[in-house]
Amino acid sequence: MRRIKIAVALLVCCAAVASAQDGPATQPDVQPNRPRMIRVAGAVMLGLIEHKALPEYPTLALTAGLQGDVIFKIVVDETGRILLSEPVEGDPLLVGASADALREFRFRPYLLNGSPIRVESQLGFHFTVSKRGDSINGQVECMSTIPYRPEFRTGVLTNEGASVLWPHKVSGPDPQLPPELAGKSGSVYLTITIGEDGKVQDVKVLGGDQPFVSIVVAAVKQFVYEPQLVDGKPSVATTQASYHFGPRR
Repeated sequence: MRRIKIAVALLVCCAAVASAQDGPATQPDVQPNRPRMIRVAGAVMLGLIEHKALPEYPTLALTAGLQGDVIFKIVVDETGRILLSEPVEGDPLLVGASADALREFRFRPYLLNGSPIRVESQLGFHFTVSKRGDSINGQVECMSTIPYRPEFRTGVLTNEGASVLWPHKVSGPDPQLPPELAGKSGSVYLTITIGEDGKVQDVKVLGGDQPFVSIVVAAVKQFVYEPQLVDGKPSVATTQASYHFGPRR
C-alpha cells in the first residue's frame, strides 16, 4: 500500500508586512515588523531534525500495557535547541519518558527570509505494546502527523500578538496515483496561494519527481480552504506543502 504524507508550513501574505520589509529601514538593527517567533507544523519540524533520541519505554508502562500518543508543544530557538517543551496530551508515565528524550533533540535553524528565527511547533511520540507469548515488547516512534487542533493554528506571531492564518482544507480530492505509479516513491513540493474566498488561486511547483507533479497539482487546484481572516477581514495567504508517496513500511 502507498503512503501519503503532507507537511504544511504557513507564510503570511500581508501587504503591511511586505511593504515594511521592502521599504528602507531607518534603524538597521531594529526590525519592528519582523515577528519574534512563528508557528510551523510538526511535520515541518521533523524535516529539520539533526539529532534525536527516542524515549525508552518505562517498565511500569510496559507491564501495565500502557500505550498511546504523547504530544508536546515545543519552542525551538534560533540555534535549533528546544527552549520549552510543554505536554498537551499523554499518560504521565509516557510523558515523563518523552520529556527526557526531548532534551537530546537538535534541529537545523528555521529560516525566515534567510535569517534564523525562533519557532513554536508540536512534536509527538507514538507508544505501542506488542505481546508474543510471555514476551512483552514496547515500540516508540516519532509521529509524522499530529491531529488538527483549533488552539494550535500555524501563523506569524507579531509583537502585537498572533495573526492567525491556518490553511485548513475543507474540501477537495486527495491526489490519486494511476496504477503505473502505485507503490513507487516520489515527492512534490509546492507553494499554494489561497484567495480571500478560500479557493486556490495559484500553484507553483518548487521541485519534486516529475511523474507525480501533474497529478498533485491537478488535485491541489481543486482544494478549498477555510477563508483566512486578519483583523476579522478576509486575506490572501500563501502556504507551502510537500507530498510524499511511497510503499508503507
